Amino acid sequence: MNGVINLYKEKGMTSFAAVAAVRRLSKIRKVGHTGTLDPEAEGVLPICLGKATKLVEYIMAGNKIYRAGFKLGKVSDTLDAFGVVEDTGKAIPEEHLVREKLAEFLGESMQLPPMFSALKINGKRLYDLARDGIEVEREKRKIHVLDVQLTSFQEDEGEILLSCSKGTYVRSIIDDLGQKLGCGAIMTSLIREGTGTFSMENAITLDMLEKHGVEKYLIQMDDVLSAYTDITIPAGFLKLVINGVKVKDGRLTSSIDEGLYRGYSEEGDLLGIVERKEDFLYLKVNLM
Repeated sequence: MNGVINLYKEKGMTSFAAVAAVRRLSKIRKVGHTGTLDPEAEGVLPICLGKATKLVEYIMAGNKIYRAGFKLGKVSDTLDAFGVVEDTGKAIPEEHLVREKLAEFLGESMQLPPMFSALKINGKRLYDLARDGIEVEREKRKIHVLDVQLTSFQEDEGEILLSCSKGTYVRSIIDDLGQKLGCGAIMTSLIREGTGTFSMENAITLDMLEKHGVEKYLIQMDDVLSAYTDITIPAGFLKLVINGVKVKDGRLTSSIDEGLYRGYSEEGDLLGIVERKEDFLYLKVNLM
């Protein structure tokens, strides 16, 4: 059983618990998720089974779509409504100012990861350190906001729809928005509507897996890699490629541009992710 389950993680469940449930239902030992969702967050959480666990980093690399609620006039140690929340007592700005400041997040910027996050520093999760009252120095990371829209706003509450690169902390964007507005802001809800090619529209719940079985909803690895152009490796080069050799023969490489491909044998068997780089071609991810 090799493939991906496009799971809709429900609110109140950890990503680890979601993986454990899929492992139990599938009876497959090798199971992994593609990017942690906080317990209070919900939405798309692709879970890889078997050989598809080799594709985790490629699935994680895709852009994300989030829908997040926020409340102005408050701050929190966790940057959301689930930590220690305090009123700032500052005046709440009008909607046009909120839209104006939100637009400033478009494009590339450097973001400081929050202390209450699953990021590891020196082998320790930041949220574990934060719960012990320890704050450590973190390096800012480059993020890219492709689109951000204010989808609703009334009095001191609103909602945004955000399209962004991997590694973006939505809580931090909302906290930064509150600082830009001078009144403070916390995130009150979070739904991941999409990650890479996986969307909420065709996500399935654990209840559905319980009722109908994992195999019914398993997305095959060919389909998971559908964004990559497929190429066929001629039989004369197949053994070399499967064994991880970097083939420099022009008969194989001359007609292929640099980049990643979905590689097949002449019999139509999926080999994995093939990379054409500089003057050679090799099997970057072996899915045989």
